[in-house]
Amino acid sequence: MNLVFHPIKKFKDYILFIGFHRLILCFITLLFLFSTFGLSQFQSPQFITSTYKYINKTLNSILQRNQISQLAKIIVVSHFNENLDWLDLLVDDQISCIVYTRSSKPLPYQHKFVINKGREAVVYLQYIVDHYSNLPLSIAFVHAHRTSWHQKNPSDIVIALQALQWNKYNYMPLTSEKTRYEFKPISVDPQVKVNYELWQAVLQKELGPPPENGINAHCCATFVVKREAILAHPKIFYSNIMNYILASSYSDQLTGRTLEYTWHMIFGQPAHINYRTCDIFICDSNGMVSVPLDRKKKLNN
Repeated sequence: MNLVFHPIKKFKDYILFIGFHRLILCFITLLFLFSTFGLSQFQSPQFITSTYKYINKTLNSILQRNQISQLAKIIVVSHFNENLDWLDLLVDDQISCIVYTRSSKPLPYQHKFVINKGREAVVYLQYIVDHYSNLPLSIAFVHAHRTSWHQKNPSDIVIALQALQWNKYNYMPLTSEKTRYEFKPISVDPQVKVNYELWQAVLQKELGPPPENGINAHCCATFVVKREAILAHPKIFYSNIMNYILASSYSDQLTGRTLEYTWHMIFGQPAHINYRTCDIFICDSNGMVSVPLDRKKKLNN
C-alpha cells in the first residue's frame, strides 16, 4: 500500500499551485476508475502500480506546464542602456528576473528584444501577453535604473523590492511620488487629449468611461501587481493596448505616459489612490522604510 500513499503525499505537497479545479479532475478520474473496475480490481497490485504511474506522470506534466506560475514573485525590467548591476543584489532574495531590452548589447540575464516604441508600457504589456497563461503570483514591473527623481521613499529600487510586503495587496506602487492628470477630448494640453483617445479606443470596453475628475495616483509606472488582478481582464485586452500604442502616430512620451496614469485602474484600483508608505513597505518603529538585517549586509557590501 505504500505505493498508493506516496503519490498522495506528493499530490498534497503540490495542491497549492496545481489548483483546485485540477484536484477535482483527479478525484473524478479516480472515482471513474473505481466504478469501472470494481473494488477487487482497485486493490490489485497491477492496478495500484498503474495508478501510481498515472498520477505521478500527471503531476509531473502539470509541474512542467506551470513552471513559471509556481514562482511566488518575479521582476520585469524595462531596459534601454541603464546599468543593471543592481540586479545582482537581489540574487539571494529568491526573486526571479526577466529583462526586456532595446539594447543590442548582450545581457547576463534572460531577456527579449522589443521594438523601440511605447517605452516601458509596451514592455509590461509584452510580458503579460507572453506569460498570460502561466503568470507568477506577483510581478514587479520596474524601470532599469536603480535611482531616479520619481523613486522616492524609498529612493532606491533595491530597497523598495527588499522591504516590500509582497502579496499584501493586489496592486502596490513602489514609490510615494504622486501624479495627477485628466482625460478630455478637447484640451490645450496634448497629453490630456491622448489620454482620452487611448482610453476610448482600448480601455473603455473593460474599464467603463474615463474618470471625470482625472486621476490622482502614484507616479511613473513602477509597481507590483498580483496575478489575479491581471487575469481579471482577457489576454486580448492587453494585446489591443499594445497594438494601439505601437500603431499610434503620437509620440512615446504621450502614449507611454497615458499608461503611467492608468495602470492602477487597469488593475482594479479607483482613479484616486494614496497608499501610505508603511502599508506597502516594512517600516521600523520610527516609520522609516526598513530592510531586514540579513539584506542590509548585502546592500553595504
